[in-house]
Amino acid sequence: MGTLKVDAEVRDMELSKDFKTLTVAAGTKVYFFDVENKSLLCSHQMPIHFRDEGGASLHPDGKKFVAGGSDLWVRVFDYETGTELECHKGHHGPVRCVRYDPDGKTYATGSEDGTIRLWKTDP
Repeated sequence: MGTLKVDAEVRDMELSKDFKTLTVAAGTKVYFFDVENKSLLCSHQMPIHFRDEGGASLHPDGKKFVAGGSDLWVRVFDYETGTELECHKGHHGPVRCVRYDPDGKTYATGSEDGTIRLWKTDP
């Protein structure tokens, strides 16, 4: 199979629904790997730290991703540039997990505060 390396402790990872891209949240970065070639596609520095919580999820169309972590905010970023597109606060504790639904119309976030929130995706 193979081994992939990142610069920090891995907090979360997700395999895309087409099984081609692995999204990894580690340290202060989100990494995207080509599964077949076992190569890094890109990585983006985040304004949050994935210490004991948090994660990232790639939109099914591959054009954006959502990330949340220790700072209570949930952010949507452009996949190519890493530019922040949206920023939302809806939890009173660190964000533990984030996931897009299979059609990409919504994403869910779960928090240390015991809440799960569903967010509508902007087109």
